[in-house]
Amino acid sequence: MGERIEALLRIPLAILYGVIVYALNLVAGVVIVIQFFYTLILGRRHKGMARFTNQYSSFLYHVNRYSNFATNEKPLFGGPGWEEVLPCDFDRENRRKKYEEIRDSFDDAL
Repeated sequence: MGERIEALLRIPLAILYGVIVYALNLVAGVVIVIQFFYTLILGRRHKGMARFTNQYSSFLYHVNRYSNFATNEKPLFGGPGWEEVLPCDFDRENRRKKYEEIRDSFDDAL
């Protein structure tokens, strides 16, 4: 697809993404408020809510990259979707454990 057609296609897609982002914005706002009080009362974050807001933030990142002409990958439509997210703190816990295991085995080998 040529760059001119791609640029024209962004107009209806921008409207569609605007509607999707607006709806997700409302849901994410409610989740963030609930997460705030959950963390304040229990002293820890809820894993599911943290993952949802991480997916929301990652999706916004992909939409902004497409809307700002940084890429031609259309979020949700043949490009990065809801599942392609940036790492979350909870996802890093497993990586940290693996790193410590490798480091310990390396130290034992020496």
